[in-house]
Parts: sequence; C-alpha cells; structure tokens
Amino acid sequence: MKNASSSNGEPVVLYLSEYEITCEPIQDKRYRKLPREVKDEFDRLHDLAITDPRKAIEELPHWIERYPNIPMLHNYLSVAYSKIGARRELEQTVLENLRRNPDYLFARLNYADICMARGDYQKVAEILDNKFDLRLLYPHRKRFHISEFVGFMSVIGRYFIGIGERESAEVVYEALREIAPDDPSTRRLRKELHLSVVRRLARRLLRTPEKMRSPQRHQDTKDQSP
Repeated sequence: MKNASSSNGEPVVLYLSEYEITCEPIQDKRYRKLPREVKDEFDRLHDLAITDPRKAIEELPHWIERYPNIPMLHNYLSVAYSKIGARRELEQTVLENLRRNPDYLFARLNYADICMARGDYQKVAEILDNKFDLRLLYPHRKRFHISEFVGFMSVIGRYFIGIGERESAEVVYEALREIAPDDPSTRRLRKELHLSVVRRLARRLLRTPEKMRSPQRHQDTKDQSP
C-alpha cells in the first residue's frame, strides 16, 4: 500500500492486491450468448480497426446499432478513430461507450487517457472512483485479462507521474515490467518516468544559476556603497 495525493489534495492510496492475470479470453455474459458467426465477425472487426481503420469506421456503426450494449464494438471504433487521428469522434465514441457501459474497464481507461492529455488529473481519479487497484475497482472479480492489467497499470502509472508521485509510478512500472516487459505500454511508462527525472533536473538547474548570481549582485551593491 502506498499513500499519495491527488491533484486536488485528496489522499490517494495505491494498493497492489493479489489477483490472477490470464491470457485466456474473459468473456462477459452478453458476448457468450452471441452466435458463433457473430463472434467471428467481431474478431474480424477487431483486426480491421487496426489494419484498415477507415473501413472499420464504415462498418462498425452498423454493428453497434445491432448490438449497442456490446462494449467491445465501441472500443474497436475508438481504436479506429485514434488510428486516423479523429480526436473529436474518438472522444464522442469513448463517452458514448462509458454512458452505455459505465463499468467497462476500457471505456474508463480510454476516457482517462483523454483527460490526462488535457492535464485534468482530478477527472482521472473520478473516472477510477479513486480506486487504484483492479480488485478495489472490481471487487467481484479475482481474474483479469493481461490486456486489462496492462491498460490499467499504464494509466495509473502515468497518472501518478502527472500528479508528481514518482515513487508510486515506479511501483506501478515494476509491476508492469514483471508481467509485460515488452509491451509498448511498459516501454511508454519507462520513457515517461525518465522524462520526469529530466524535467525535474532541468527545473533545478534553472533555479541554481539564479541562486549563484544573487551573492554577486549583493557584493556589487556593497562595492558601490559610499
């Protein structure tokens, strides 16, 4: 457990509880009830959002209209908009997914990413209900997919960097490095940790010359005294 502070001064507690991380698919009840051919189409749309996002953007609204409460379809559309840099449509899709599926982890994480890009770290804490551990956020679950773990830890790691809690961010990074050392999210967090150190050192260096010049200015003033 690690105590920190949020951007509005409220205490933040980082827990690292025990839970199972799996690479096996974790399917919700709504998805499990779908016909096999529909699931195959969803798999195709997932790949299409990455390989041909514009084509995915054409097709996905039709599927979302048919299956509005399947959160992964909104997520695929978010990925496609992100790939082509359509920020306004991306945010609209993320918010719609969160509205329809408020407990869906990736909808929360996608919106948290948008808020961090704006520097709104207080909103990030609200999105996560001030719970910086998957078991606290989803107490009924003891098992999480590795993509859920990586996505969640990446977001809270960058959140802690943003509010100046480097020690907490390092704890998160070590957990990520142990489970998913080669994942792009792990590398991104490592890079941002490094940049946070560089920025902190740069601020110190910018302050140091001013402190060094002050005695000289004081001495010059004394020398000019009658």
